[in-house]
Amino acid sequence: MFNFNSFLETLREDLGNLAMDFGEDFKDDLVEAGSDLVNNTREDLERWTRQYAEGDLSKEDFKFLLKGRKDLAELEALKQKGLTQIRIDELKDAVVDTIIGSVRKGF
Repeated sequence: MFNFNSFLETLREDLGNLAMDFGEDFKDDLVEAGSDLVNNTREDLERWTRQYAEGDLSKEDFKFLLKGRKDLAELEALKQKGLTQIRIDELKDAVVDTIIGSVRKGF
């Protein structure tokens, strides 16, 4: 059975590791943005992760749903920290992939 709280812990760790790829200066902001995304979409994310874990939702559908969340736009604030739009777009994709990877670890 999928444990959502365990997933959240794993995700925070994974986002911290991801942040290192984008620079130490962005770690706290990235972890905060990822945590905000999860908190703001918690109800949907719990349902989607359960469906994904049970095979009722494909990886592609899960990714599509995550990318559709406007909360990913919150990462735009990182532009203030000096990231280019291209890096922000890469970061958004990386956050979605990290969430999917963290979910898969919980299977």
